[in-house]
Amino acid sequence: MQDLIDYALKKGITLQDQGDCQFCGANVAGGVYECHANAHHLVELLDFNNPLFYQTRFLSVDAMALQHSEIHGPWNNHIHLTRLFLIFEKEVQWTYLKTPLLSVVINQYKKNKEEFLTPPPLQQRGTLTTSDLVGLTSTQDCVKLVRQWAMDVYTSYSDHHHLVSLIADTFLTRYR
Repeated sequence: MQDLIDYALKKGITLQDQGDCQFCGANVAGGVYECHANAHHLVELLDFNNPLFYQTRFLSVDAMALQHSEIHGPWNNHIHLTRLFLIFEKEVQWTYLKTPLLSVVINQYKKNKEEFLTPPPLQQRGTLTTSDLVGLTSTQDCVKLVRQWAMDVYTSYSDHHHLVSLIADTFLTRYR
């Protein structure tokens, strides 16, 4: 959590520890801190060391990062949204080995560019949030809901799908 706090301070963001999550609007009492804690409920249900759940892990990380994009680095949205594009639109089965390759493509893409993906307005980045994860009790329900959550967030960034499709094409040309 320290990185979250440090990055918020650097950007002049005061993290709220009471009420709904200031970024995604999750119905929580403890603000963004409880929202992040809710995401950790997934590790109680899924063994992320099991390859069967790799995709679910990546989907949850991407959904969480994109719903809370202000507390990450400026190129973070490109990586997470491109990965969701590759998973949802190109049906790439994501593995841990592919993320560093995508980072290489993003790093080459961003040279001499100052664009950033502007996220949708606060609390309009999908209707599902980490609050929806808390009541889950089965791995099957968890996998299904995380996929819906990630798709919901991905859809909210539709203004940027064309841009990330270009990055995805470079990735696929180079590494598929």
